[in-house]
Amino acid sequence: TSATSTPTWKIVGGTIKLLGLMGFWAFDNLSFLTSSGFLDPIRLQYPSSGSIGTAIGSDDDANINEYRMKRKKGLSIRAVQCYFFGVVAGLYVNARALWSHRNGVLGDARNRLEEAIRLSTTRHASTTSLNNENNNSDHDEDEDAVKEARNHLQQTEQKHFELSLALLKSCCDFMVFSNNPGIDLHLKLRGRKNHEGLHCLGGLVSAGTVLYNNFPNAK
Repeated sequence: TSATSTPTWKIVGGTIKLLGLMGFWAFDNLSFLTSSGFLDPIRLQYPSSGSIGTAIGSDDDANINEYRMKRKKGLSIRAVQCYFFGVVAGLYVNARALWSHRNGVLGDARNRLEEAIRLSTTRHASTTSLNNENNNSDHDEDEDAVKEARNHLQQTEQKHFELSLALLKSCCDFMVFSNNPGIDLHLKLRGRKNHEGLHCLGGLVSAGTVLYNNFPNAK
């Protein structure tokens, strides 16, 4: 594969994340339609206490509402599970993207600037006793090379910061959704749910990263 091709881990992780978000969208909308009663006609009978079922035309509104709430709860749990599935995939993709960028593009940009500064300093030291047009031209070229390398490093560091924000958002989303009903990761591993304060803080930080990325002057 070429150096510019998208890595396999990014394609697979992005696809899994997209599927999770699609599942969340589908089940979340089904949950809303169920709670509104729009999907009532697709069920021929509703469960009733003391009997197998009652017809749709029955006046037993309590049983209908109970059915809606039970079905809505199940769909909402499926929606959360799908979103958490996407969050885990996004966490992996963002963590690996940050690691790859730090050890690849960012490292190359820093080495490029260091090399440009070294060459400029070496050439300037060796020509300090001379003063002619060629030396001045070489010095100007060195200064341009250093300036270009510094600008490239600044752009690369900005990209690295954006990747860090993406990873921070994924970590916060993981903490928040792992605490929701249907996942309850903290309850299963620690015997109790995560503190609501941390739950809310994670949601605020996640929302804050989205606001920053969409701010007109963020980049």
